[in-house]
Amino acid sequence: MTDHSCAQGPVGRRTPPRPRRPSETRKLSWKGQSVFVTIGYRDDHLTPCEIFYDSGYRSGSDMEVLVSDLCIALSVMLQHPGVTAEGLGKSMSERVELRTGAVGPASILGLLLYEIARPPAWSADLKAARRGGSSKKHAGGQQ
Repeated sequence: MTDHSCAQGPVGRRTPPRPRRPSETRKLSWKGQSVFVTIGYRDDHLTPCEIFYDSGYRSGSDMEVLVSDLCIALSVMLQHPGVTAEGLGKSMSERVELRTGAVGPASILGLLLYEIARPPAWSADLKAARRGGSSKKHAGGQQ
């Protein structure tokens, strides 16, 4: 017989992302190592629904596997109703840089959650377009 004393009840139905969706690749830095991840967004172009590890760590290394698995777990979590990067991020540990006093994530998981919660580069332009206003000029001088 299985002990279900810690069970929290049924989890909401997963809402997988569409096959084609907007995404943004970002360069992160963790303990002096550059790491690249891609964040996928829902149809509103602002709600993150997945994160993928792209590159940065040596192929086959423990860190490459760890970050890739963390991204998979975060993606699955984000595809369930009520789960947000902000909500998960609030539970993560932080560290204080002694020289500067800057507060930041204590683990690479916290860094991934911070990046997922950060709006995409196009968010200001998209919000302005939805309001019917003009947005700042894009690179290349085009609007």
